[in-house]
Amino acid sequence: MNIDKSEFARVLDVTEEHYRKLEAGATGLSADKILILYHTYGIDPTYLIAGVSSNIMDFNLEYYVANSSKEQRDQFFDRVLAYVAKLIK
Repeated sequence: MNIDKSEFARVLDVTEEHYRKLEAGATGLSADKILILYHTYGIDPTYLIAGVSSNIMDFNLEYYVANSSKEQRDQFFDRVLAYVAKLIK
């Protein structure tokens, strides 16, 4: 994408060292960071979660929920519910 690592670190509100660990797979992305990358750059969440690019419509919710921590699931569903609430207003 031709985006500097320092830019990704800034957008994710992490240090460059922490971003290097994210990129290397030494530490995982939280659901909120995945959403930031999706909303800011259009990066496919499935790619960030599974390492395989796919159409956003093919996002495997059951797999994501089954393989997330309770905190990640809670954050994810809070965001989904907030999004649905905006849609129905």
